[in-house]
Order: sequence, then C-alpha cells, then structure tokens
Amino acid sequence: MPDSKRNNSEQSLIPKLEQKLLLTKTEKTYLAVLETPFHILKNKYLPAIDMEDTYYSYNEDLHEVLNKLLPFLGLSDEEEKIAEYIIYNIDSRGKIRVTPDELVQKYSITPENADRLINIILSEFSEEIRQNSQPEEPYYIEPDVILAPDKVEVRKIEVKDPIIAKALQMREETIFKICEEVRKVNEYFLRGYRKYPQLLTMRYIAKLLGLHVSTISRAVRNKYASTPFGVLPLRFFFGKTLNKRIILEELQNILRIDESITDSYIALVLKSMGINISRRTVNKYRKMIEKKTANSEQERRLNI
Repeated sequence: MPDSKRNNSEQSLIPKLEQKLLLTKTEKTYLAVLETPFHILKNKYLPAIDMEDTYYSYNEDLHEVLNKLLPFLGLSDEEEKIAEYIIYNIDSRGKIRVTPDELVQKYSITPENADRLINIILSEFSEEIRQNSQPEEPYYIEPDVILAPDKVEVRKIEVKDPIIAKALQMREETIFKICEEVRKVNEYFLRGYRKYPQLLTMRYIAKLLGLHVSTISRAVRNKYASTPFGVLPLRFFFGKTLNKRIILEELQNILRIDESITDSYIALVLKSMGINISRRTVNKYRKMIEKKTANSEQERRLNI
C-alpha cells in the first residue's frame, strides 16, 4: 500500500476531537445570575435594596398588566374593546373562558376576526399570561430596572458571598449598559412624544457594547422595566421592526386623512411616531392596503 494511502487510512482511524465551549463553575454562576429575574434573586439572596422612584411599580393582576400593554398591539378602537373583553375572560390559570362564537354573537364580527383577536392576545402576551397566572399563590411583576427619560437604575441585591456578589455586580452593569442604550434612543418615547418605542436589535447592542448576542439575550429575557407608562417587558424594545399589523393600522389611519399624501411624507410621519421604515416599504404596504380595499369594494358591489 502506498505511503499516502496508508497515512490516510491511519488518520481515519484516529478519533476526531470535537471542540466544545467549557465553562467554569464561576462562569456558569455569572450567566445564571444574569438571566434570572429580580423577584427570584430577591427571594434567594436577601436583602434587596429597594429604590424610591416616581415610576416604581405597584402590584397588578393579570388583567391590569395586559390592558396596559394593549396599545402596543396597534389595534383599532373597536378591536381594543373586544381585546379588553377577551383579556377579562382569561382566568387565574391563564385559560381563556370565551369562545370565538361568543365574540361573533356579542360584537357582530366574523369568525375569522374572532379567531384572529384571540390568537393575537394569547400569542403576543404569552409570557405575561404565563408569569401572572400561577394557581398556587398570586404573583406580581417586580421590575428589574427603572427606565426613565433621564436615568437608568438597576435594582440591587447585596450578599456576603464574594462570587455571588461579583455575579450580581456584573449582572447590574450589563443590564445598566443595555438599558442606557435603550434610554438614549427612546427618550422621546419615554417623555410621551412618540407613540411607539424605537426598536433595537440585540446584534447591534452586542456589537456596540462588545458583548456576545447570547449575553444580551440572557440579560433581556424575562426582565421588566418600570417606565412612565408602567411596567413593560424589556423585550418590547428589541426587534427588527414593529409588528406588521401595527404598521398597517397606522398607515391606514394616515391614508384615511389624506389619500394623496406621498410615500416619503408617510415615512416621515411614521418615523415621528417611532416607526422607522423606508419609503419603499411604505409603498409596498400601501399597495397591499389599496388592493385589499379594492377587493372589499368589489365584493360589496357583487353582494348588492
């Protein structure tokens, strides 16, 4: 057998080593503390240092929490009324007690719209429903950070164990850096000048802060911020763009006022609300709305 073939054959018998990322026990502790919400840390590592602030949260039940987040869905006034009814028919275990047929009869809407609204509530607020529907004992959202127009303050916990203390300090610094960037780009929103928040991507924040994307994800996951508008999930400030449904709803509202308005001007109006999309995207959504309107008008004529 030639030497080259023999060498290849021998190499194939050598087990391949798979490179894996190995974390030390201390590093695992740091990551675990980073992704743990404040209310769990507080119960595990006391005492916690509470902060006096104008925007400090108060205990809210599931229905209050979801109603506060309703404006972020971009629903019409009529749809919001139906959504409120759906929310008040979610029991303490997170189970919905109203059927699409009941919504059809009560609000004279189509079965498709009834299904759509129920699915919107259950999917968009799945995390809030899960965290606020514990049958054993009442659970209240405690914010991890205060996010105000002019400051960011992370809630602190003091411990004597040096490793845990260091982990908590690193958690505080990481959340502070992330929320400070959120605050900078959302100052107008936090002051009430914009209807929607300016969204950031985790990849952008990771590059800006010199951290891994997974670290940003851990820091944001299951965390809540106390804002001038109440307690909001930190994840609401992250994403590539707002929900398409919200953009279409706002675009329809603008076109109802002036159908001749240009795509460039619409993009500027949306930007003033906190919705950053290009003129080309506006044109694409505008054509979708016009096509849908034309089809509805054609169906109406046929029915007549």
